[in-house]
Amino acid sequence: MIRCPDCDTSSNQKASCRKRLQYHPNSSLPNKKPKYAASATSSDRWCETCKIYVPQSSYNGHLRTLQHKQNCCSPLEEGIGFLSSAFASRIASFRITSAKYLLSYNDFFTDVLDKCVRVIRNQIHLHDTLKINLEVFGRYVHETKHLVEIKSFNTNNKVVTRSIDLPNLLQNFFKILEAKASEFQERESGWILERVLFLEINFNKYNPLRASSYIPLPKQILFKKAVVNVRNDDHACFAWAITSALYPAQANPQRTTSYPHYSRTLDYDGIQFPMKLTDIPKFESKNHCSVNVYGTESVLKDGKWTWEIVGPLYYSPIKRRLHFNLLLLDDDLGNNHYCWIKDMSRLLSQQLSKTGHRKFLCDGCLQYFSTLPHLHRHQQHDCNHVYTSLPNGDFKMDKMGRFVPNHILKFENYQKRIKVPFVVYADFETVLRPIHTCFHDPNKTATTSTHKHQPHSFAYLMKCSFDDSLSKFRSYRGPDCANQFVTTLDRDVSDIYHRYLKIVSPMIPLTDEEIRLFSDATSCNICEEPFLDDDVKVHDHCHLTGKVRLGAAHSRCNLNYKLPNFVPVFFHNLSGYDCHLFLKEMAVNDVKFTVIAQNKEKYISFSKLLRVDTVQTETDDSTQNVFVKIRFLDSYRFMASSLDKLSDELDAHQCLQVKKYFPDPNHFQLMRRKGVFPYSYVDDVAKLDETTFPQKDDFFDKLTSLPVSDDDYKRAKTVWNTFSCSTLGEYSDIYLKTDVLLLADVFENFRQICLTTYDLDPAQYYTAPGLAWDSMLKFTRVSLQLLTDIDMLKFFQKGVRGGISQCVQRMHFANNPHIPDYNASAPTSYIMYLDATNLYGHSMSQALPISHFRWLTQAEIDELNVLSLHASSEYGYVLEVDVEYPQHLHDLHADLPFLVENIISPANVNGKVKKLIPNLMNKTKYVLHYLTLQQALHNGLRLLKVHRVIQFKQSHWLKPFIDLNTRQRNLSENKFGKSSFKLMNNSVFGKTMENVDKRVDVKLVTHWQNCGRFL
Repeated sequence: MIRCPDCDTSSNQKASCRKRLQYHPNSSLPNKKPKYAASATSSDRWCETCKIYVPQSSYNGHLRTLQHKQNCCSPLEEGIGFLSSAFASRIASFRITSAKYLLSYNDFFTDVLDKCVRVIRNQIHLHDTLKINLEVFGRYVHETKHLVEIKSFNTNNKVVTRSIDLPNLLQNFFKILEAKASEFQERESGWILERVLFLEINFNKYNPLRASSYIPLPKQILFKKAVVNVRNDDHACFAWAITSALYPAQANPQRTTSYPHYSRTLDYDGIQFPMKLTDIPKFESKNHCSVNVYGTESVLKDGKWTWEIVGPLYYSPIKRRLHFNLLLLDDDLGNNHYCWIKDMSRLLSQQLSKTGHRKFLCDGCLQYFSTLPHLHRHQQHDCNHVYTSLPNGDFKMDKMGRFVPNHILKFENYQKRIKVPFVVYADFETVLRPIHTCFHDPNKTATTSTHKHQPHSFAYLMKCSFDDSLSKFRSYRGPDCANQFVTTLDRDVSDIYHRYLKIVSPMIPLTDEEIRLFSDATSCNICEEPFLDDDVKVHDHCHLTGKVRLGAAHSRCNLNYKLPNFVPVFFHNLSGYDCHLFLKEMAVNDVKFTVIAQNKEKYISFSKLLRVDTVQTETDDSTQNVFVKIRFLDSYRFMASSLDKLSDELDAHQCLQVKKYFPDPNHFQLMRRKGVFPYSYVDDVAKLDETTFPQKDDFFDKLTSLPVSDDDYKRAKTVWNTFSCSTLGEYSDIYLKTDVLLLADVFENFRQICLTTYDLDPAQYYTAPGLAWDSMLKFTRVSLQLLTDIDMLKFFQKGVRGGISQCVQRMHFANNPHIPDYNASAPTSYIMYLDATNLYGHSMSQALPISHFRWLTQAEIDELNVLSLHASSEYGYVLEVDVEYPQHLHDLHADLPFLVENIISPANVNGKVKKLIPNLMNKTKYVLHYLTLQQALHNGLRLLKVHRVIQFKQSHWLKPFIDLNTRQRNLSENKFGKSSFKLMNNSVFGKTMENVDKRVDVKLVTHWQNCGRFL
């Protein structure tokens, strides 16, 4: 592979490189592999493809970057490239492009379908059976934010064999990718697809299970008499298991002689034995049946080894009338064996629940029900073939040591009242280094990178909450700043552990008043529950200062009321940008990571376990490592505004950190506002050494195409002169320091608001919705009953709506006597501005479900008079109904019809993504709240039938919290406080509407050998 040093592109042949020399006359052809540079350390590795040195700890991560993959892409034919870089040599990847400039995914997929079929067919011919997934890349623009980003969407892995229908498989893949792209544009409003770039097909090795030899059942499973295990002496145990289900034996079910030969029962022509899991779809297709396969696992429970059923290992996408549930056994020699599960309820009852009653299991989603009618109703209406874990009403031990029902939700995170002792606020500064490119053939597609972020400095403030004299500010500028950031932060965290967190300060002697308050206390100051006769009352004191903290407390509450074992590190926009600057420097082989991810690229948070100490165990002479978690968080997920706007909302007396580090009044007034920096001008670190202040034109922002204002430029020049900056690098240091201090002031003020109002520390949380939800539970002291019925959950989910999709007139010109250019001959028209304020707050202040969820019987449904119900009735209802939309209302309601629906637009018959569309059609099995139904009926729609109804107790349990924030917002004397309280109300709404089905589990691995167990 030969790389062009000027444009960062590659070619396999020198002839191709010579052609590029006409665009780079000062360049020369690369010769032999260069020797290690003098600056390279012995641990650095040379990447032959990219012609760069990479630190050993970052090398594997480098192999996964898009830039490296681009360099590894070798053209095979027009529009098909082979990516030679493979994940642990287990994945072959191909890049598919179109010669056309396409603006829709559907057009792109249609254009590249034949290429994809050829590539996959060739790989199947080489490897027989594979797992594949697709990932499509597109360039998106955000016009309001002036951003351009490359986004990608991928599919899950799918097993493919020689017999698979490749065009049909790909069409299903394409539907998934289009749906994800459409969902992204709906969720991330403002992004517009500029161009579809390319599609990558990834091939993974697949080692399917084969089953052949007879294996006896574990005794625990055997005694349940729920599984038939035929003792065959051939490789056709799968066929014998199916036969035992088709022709149940009256005696000796374990003998093959008790059944007809399997070859005379179903069509096994072309089926190879031993049966692979991947061959089951072929069997299902030939015999018009469906098969689910489960496995076994030995687990340790209550000190005893027991067998549990796991899986499904294979799950049929469509359940047919002829359905089989099989159990796949294995042994230590690697043999596998199929058996027929004749009674799923008997097999799984004890594993699913402690109650001894019979359970009826759904083969579609693996939920179980107490009666057969409940199961049938679920399969008819609500099964979506996705397993959902629900509470069952059993008792659990909460964090304070009390046994509570697991389906009751109430506040229990009392330890989050503790103010985190050390919080870090950090930021990086980067150079936007341009990447020089060649002139590409305009008739061919190509991906062009224009700039690369190169970090050159970092700064952070470690803020101590109990003694500000222990706070420290760190900064560094240099080419190895990312590595220095990780090293310095690790050292500081280890230092505060040994100096403060490790040491328990004894309690300071109590005053007479403290003694009296302790003696008179009748309730715990932590959980706020009363002291009972057998409760042990103890003093709660701060282990850092020795001072009495809350006073009297339950012993069990005090034991759980511990200092957090983590140090939060806040970046503003960590998820979208900053984490990528230093994450690779942290990914050394012995480091453990945990991640809370929104997707593969955006992390809500990630944590690093830092080993800070070792301790001797009490039971033996061994030692145990002590870890402190460094938790990286995004302050933008608490306050979704720019740092410039947030800092402008602070009053002067709120900027304590800026005041501390810039005590001079003139300096303070100059620095309490966010500055400006000529990012587009500084395209090389060498410019940081310039000794003259840049001209105003140099501050022009090429990303937003906006110039700097006169006031901002004047203030920046004043900063340069006031602090006697000798280089642009020194100005950058001051600019970075100000950003960090402003971030600290913004978040510290937010912490103080939340601690004062809700008695909770935001630094204990990951996002504003999580904080707001806990604040609400704590303030309202509400106990919410969670759903334990899967049908109810699916029923409520059907009633969830969102923002509507509609075509509206964007511009209208009024014509009336009150405007200057009134035209008397034209129709008279007016424009009225309407705006509903406090929409979230108003909705959340209504009567909401709280408990006692139940299905109404048919008799109760027949007696229910929806129009007689009041908005604040003790009981509320959600109904599934058929509604007629009378023809005579169509013109009257045409602008905004009632009862919007999630449907595929009739205007797009080939569409694949549903939209929330207002329409005038009749509604069938439409799920809605009883007040919504009342509104529709009052406006002329006709109720035809009520299918199902859920009744629940309701109350205004959320209203006190909404009123609290509204009241505090009105009392706030500055914009920052007003914005904070509005945020807390809106965040509660967002948390109630969170779709947990979309949560993802992302693992960070530090070397390829780690990854196998995660795949």
